[in-house]
Amino acid sequence: MGRYKNGKPNQEISLEEFQRALSKGHYANLYLHRAYLAVIFWIGCRRSEPLMMLKEDIREEKGSLFLKIPALKHGMRGGEIELPLSYPGVDYILKRWQQIKPGRRMFPFTDKTGYRIIKRIFTDKSPHWFRHSRITMLRRLRDQKILSTDDIKSWTGIKADRTIEGYGLRSQEGIHKVAAALMKD
Repeated sequence: MGRYKNGKPNQEISLEEFQRALSKGHYANLYLHRAYLAVIFWIGCRRSEPLMMLKEDIREEKGSLFLKIPALKHGMRGGEIELPLSYPGVDYILKRWQQIKPGRRMFPFTDKTGYRIIKRIFTDKSPHWFRHSRITMLRRLRDQKILSTDDIKSWTGIKADRTIEGYGLRSQEGIHKVAAALMKD
């Protein structure tokens, strides 16, 4: 058996798919679990990174939430992550943040519980699928010259350029691009 129980992620999580997941009623704690999923989806962080956040690591300003989220594996983010309140699911992060007292953890559960929250909604996907999907999307924006590799490292906390290159998806679109390029050669 390989590294991924259900195979390496081969497609991105669409916004529609994420919104459907948020609307499902399989949450033991509605705001807590939905807020956790929203952080994982929008940031593409490791499932254990949000578990270290305290109430003081989030602030609201001008229609956005700003999150100080640690990067593991010796990585370092470029600063606070900005998530506009207009993004689907960010309102759950705001509601969760408003519920807790200063000094308390945003997500007071274990890494294993984080895994279960994700698997309850996406039964056939690994929690790393969120990270894989987000980094793949960021790489596509880099290839379109909208972002740089340093931008991706700042957002994700990834330390090395070569790590970013390990992310990507195999697709039929990729096959068509290669076929078209071969015809031009």
